[in-house]
Amino acid sequence: MKQKLMKYNSFDIALHLSKGFIGAIAIGRAEAGPRALGNRSILSDARNISYKERINGIIKQRSAFQPLAPICLEEEFNNYFENINSEISLDYMLFAIKCKPIANKIIPAVVHADNTARVQVITAEKFPFLFDILTEYKKITGIGILINTSFNGKGEPIVNTPQQAYNAYKNLDLDFLVLDKYLITSIL
Repeated sequence: MKQKLMKYNSFDIALHLSKGFIGAIAIGRAEAGPRALGNRSILSDARNISYKERINGIIKQRSAFQPLAPICLEEEFNNYFENINSEISLDYMLFAIKCKPIANKIIPAVVHADNTARVQVITAEKFPFLFDILTEYKKITGIGILINTSFNGKGEPIVNTPQQAYNAYKNLDLDFLVLDKYLITSIL
């Protein structure tokens, strides 16, 4: 498979995602904690359930019922999710939030069977890289929400090194990889 390597920009990543391509992110230092928060993530469009099926079934080889979490621009949160106690931080995907009925229609790939989602709210100050991608994605699609799941295969730890990220990109048959400042893709 022919590949190209170029410096990434947020628009190109958002455009690939809006066209249904699924990609991985391995930038900066890996996160520590129970969730992938954008530095070691697989990202995808949340508007079509088939993307969830591809991630769960083919890429991660896990059960179809397992949920995938949304990353969401702060300005989009109230459009799709119920209000919560304002003292709860939604930076780390630790809370299941009830979805509004429109979420099932517009972003069904991130709505769990119990009509909740483990939302990560993205702000420019805390997550500038993801904020830029989501902002560009919203310009293209009108929606500032994407699927975010950990960048690893079945039974594997989340990738850490650039070599692990590249190997996982190839082995998981992802469409593109953002590796620090570069975009590696077979999308020609």
